[in-house]
Amino acid sequence: MEIDFYNISQKYFRGTITDEEEKLLSKFLQENEQNHKQFEQWSEEWHNAAQTQATAKTSSAWENLMKNQKKEQHSRGKKMYWYWSAAAVVLLLIGFGLWMFLPKSVDEQPFMAQTNQHEQQSVTLPDGTLVTLNGNSKLTYSSDFGKCDRIITFEGEGVFDVQKDATKPFIINVGDYSVTVLGTHFNLSAYQQDEAYTLALIEGSVKIKYKQDSVMVQPDESVRFDRQTTTFTKETIQAASADAWTQGKLAFDNIPLQDLARKLERIYDVNITFADSQVAQEKVYISVSTDEPFADVCTALEALLQITIKEQDGTYIFAAK
Repeated sequence: MEIDFYNISQKYFRGTITDEEEKLLSKFLQENEQNHKQFEQWSEEWHNAAQTQATAKTSSAWENLMKNQKKEQHSRGKKMYWYWSAAAVVLLLIGFGLWMFLPKSVDEQPFMAQTNQHEQQSVTLPDGTLVTLNGNSKLTYSSDFGKCDRIITFEGEGVFDVQKDATKPFIINVGDYSVTVLGTHFNLSAYQQDEAYTLALIEGSVKIKYKQDSVMVQPDESVRFDRQTTTFTKETIQAASADAWTQGKLAFDNIPLQDLARKLERIYDVNITFADSQVAQEKVYISVSTDEPFADVCTALEALLQITIKEQDGTYIFAAK
């Protein structure tokens, strides 16, 4: 069935668009320049129509006020000065109120790229930075990105290949957690439901900050930020495998089993729990294809870590042997 992007755009301008429709519209705008120009034309037409309607309402109210004023001007005398002043204020408020409810220009709208659970998407930012989003990820930046600064908000997982600009550091905000870079290549995993955020640096250098605490990261280093204890842990890894998921692989170097479990839950749509905290802290070196059945991944983990994995009521329980 053909998608009616015109009607979806109208819902966007009215502010009644659904999350699913907004995702479709975002993809439509990214497909080619012609789609973006078409959207701008629809936006201009809608704004002109809305402004005409607002002007008509204000003019009608003014005309009615004039008619009433002429009928009453002899009997009201000096009181008319107050009446006119109050009326002018009311009409001004009417016009301002109508303006407030008009949608902002498309150029003022923040840009958002968002993926579904098993979807990957590549986004090129205005400065040339390339970001590859993993499933259940969202990236947002303002319409003036790159003019005075380069700041984005982010959640999920992404591979960032940041263009260098010494005058405008590239800043990623995830709540109070932030990453600042000038030009570099790294993988950032920052899902809201995870126990920790992890950054693996492939090349360049970055600064990670949480409130007043910060840590510098060099190539082949991984920094894990524990969200409960708000502490950083740095390790040396083979960072070249950090973006293996973009080729359909799971490749991790010394990852805590609890962090791997959260990734497996997203990939295989399963629920995982731990029999005790010690098992959750076990470190894993693993490289498998995401095409492998979950049962095969469990078999490999049992052999690697000397653990047992049992399914009970739809939940997989990781426990020590």
